[in-house]
Amino acid sequence: MRLIVALAGCVLAVLVNTGSAIGQPANPSTPISTPPPGSGGTGDEVVQTQWGPLGPADRDFMNRVKQAGLWEKPAGEKGKAKRADQPKIQEASKHLIEGHTLLDNVVNRAGVLLGVTLPQEATDEQKGWLAEMDAANGDEFDSVFANRLRVAHGKVYAYAAQIRAGTKNELIRILSTQAMITVFEHIKAMEDTGRVDFGAIESPQPLAPPTNSIGAPDASGDQQGADASANPTDGVIPTVPEGTRFTRTAEQGVFGENNGVFFGAIAVLALALVGMRMISRSKKNTRRKSRSY
Repeated sequence: MRLIVALAGCVLAVLVNTGSAIGQPANPSTPISTPPPGSGGTGDEVVQTQWGPLGPADRDFMNRVKQAGLWEKPAGEKGKAKRADQPKIQEASKHLIEGHTLLDNVVNRAGVLLGVTLPQEATDEQKGWLAEMDAANGDEFDSVFANRLRVAHGKVYAYAAQIRAGTKNELIRILSTQAMITVFEHIKAMEDTGRVDFGAIESPQPLAPPTNSIGAPDASGDQQGADASANPTDGVIPTVPEGTRFTRTAEQGVFGENNGVFFGAIAVLALALVGMRMISRSKKNTRRKSRSY
C-alpha cells in the first residue's frame, strides 16, 4: 500500500509540473511581447501591432477613457464625502469609483501592450468641473454633480459605440466594449439621483435614411434602426471578457492549455485512492478468514 501511495504521489507531481507553476505551457502558442513606451504611433500614423492596426482614433479613445477617470473618480470621492446623508448620491459615487477603477486597469494594460503613453493629469476644463463641486454644497452640489457627469457620460458613450463599431484592433474592441458597459451604468446611476435636467441635454439628431439599390428610402430602415438601438448591455456582466488575448500573457493564466494535465493528475489520484481501498478490504478479509479457522 505504501508503494502505491508513493508511486501515485510521484506521478501526480510529474503531471502537475509538466506545465509552469500557474498552468501555462512552457512555450505558449501566442506569446505576447511588450513594445517600448511611445511606440504606438502619433498623429495620423497607423501602427501595425500584434492585436491589429492601431490608428489615430484608437489612440484618441484610449486617451479619453484615461482622461475621464482622472476627474470622474475624484468626483465620486467628493460625492461620498460631501453627501453622506444622500443614499442616491452615495450609490452614484460608488458606481463612479468602482467603474473607473476597472476602466483604469483595462486602459492602463492596453497602453502597455500597445506602446501608448497615456495622460496622467486631468485637463483644465475637468479641473474646473471639480472646482465647481468643491464650491457647491447641499442641493446645489447634487445638481452640479449629476448634470456634469450625466452630460459627460452621454458624450463618451456615443464615442465608445463609434469606436467599437469601426476599430480594427482587438484590444480597442475590448476596451470600448467595457467602456460602453461601465458608462451606461453611470448614466443610469446619475439619472437615478433624480437631479438630472434633461431639458439641458442636447437632443439627438436622426441619421440619414438608408437607401435601397435605386436610391429610394428603405421601408424597413426604421425597424432596423430601432433593433440596433436596443440596450447593448442587457445581461452583460461589467468585466473584461475572460479568455481573450487581452487578459492572457505568457506568464498568466489558471490552467491555460494544460487542462488535460490537470484532469489526468486528478484521475491518477483517484486510482490511487481506489487501490488503497481495495488493499484495505483485502487485508480485512484475510484477517476474518484467519479468525474463522
